[in-house]
Amino acid sequence: MKELFKGIIITFRHPHVGFRLTVMRQFVKFCMVGVLNTMVSFGVYAMLTRYALFDPLAANAIAFVIAVTISFILNKMWTFSDRSGTYVRQYYRFFAISGIGLVISEFIIFTLHTMFHVFDITAFIISVVVVMFWNFGANKSWTFNKK
Repeated sequence: MKELFKGIIITFRHPHVGFRLTVMRQFVKFCMVGVLNTMVSFGVYAMLTRYALFDPLAANAIAFVIAVTISFILNKMWTFSDRSGTYVRQYYRFFAISGIGLVISEFIIFTLHTMFHVFDITAFIISVVVVMFWNFGANKSWTFNKK
């Protein structure tokens, strides 16, 4: 029994296992920030279109910029624990990756809903999952890469 626990402890000290746990923890945090930002984006959009009578496309653009900015700050400080002072460069990278994610999402929804007649909400959910992995991977390897 003692040997079993010793093997488990050694396994968790293995550098590759520690890396996987760190990445999983970051991914969970990234998803939590994403849920918060979806709520922020929806709230800003709803307020602008319902109370300020903004055009839906203008409201969506404003909501997108606000959500991406909040997401950048939370992901930089909390998800990836990046304390480097390269805010401007990282923000541009983060915004570019989010913009590409938006294009990917639009493409997936358009293709699935228009060409394959998938229910629009189902197409949206599929696009969210795909873009979530794109955003996490691109931001981890490019925006917040510590090398």
